[in-house]
Amino acid sequence: MDTPNQNTPSSTRRTQVERRTEAEQCMLEAARQIVARKGWIGITLAEVGLQAGYSRGLAAHHFGTKAGLLRALAGFVNTRFMGVVDDKAPQRQPGLDTLLGYIDAYFLRDDAEWTNARALLALMAEGVTVESESAAILAEYNNSVRMTLAKQIEIGIANGEIHSDNDPLTTATVLIGTMRGMILQLLLDPSTSEPALLHKQLLRLIKTLLTSPCD
Repeated sequence: MDTPNQNTPSSTRRTQVERRTEAEQCMLEAARQIVARKGWIGITLAEVGLQAGYSRGLAAHHFGTKAGLLRALAGFVNTRFMGVVDDKAPQRQPGLDTLLGYIDAYFLRDDAEWTNARALLALMAEGVTVESESAAILAEYNNSVRMTLAKQIEIGIANGEIHSDNDPLTTATVLIGTMRGMILQLLLDPSTSEPALLHKQLLRLIKTLLTSPCD
């Protein structure tokens, strides 16, 4: 009597999970590219599926609604950015050093088209319109980023390298707003300045902000 292969069901399930994950990642990358090119409002689930090389209905099958896609896309954009952070500074210490690493990743990225930045800024811009359906999802995403940076500020304060006058969440908001605002100006008009010069100036500004007492 043959002995059943006990590994077959789990292997099949694992393969199905891998296929699903691969398909979702491909569609999220397609959505990221589309949003960076033309914004969020005109995007459709069918367009995302076709752009990724799948059927018109697959994005709806995986994400359900456009809101579901947006929630997943916000996480995907953040994951791509954190991958850049890890590549730029894998050995950075928690606290001030890690915060400076975020600035490095923002301005010294290898993506010549600034796809991630364009996609994020397009989402944020459309999220602040009066009748936006995406505001709540983007606010949730934005708050998660603020909390991540605020945690590093708290660590820096505990280490004595960041002045205790800094309120972590407020300072994180200032840091995020400054970086995104500078990138927005750069993308609107590349003649504004060189990314490397903006990076250097921002490092000086943030170090002063974080290490000096508030008046």
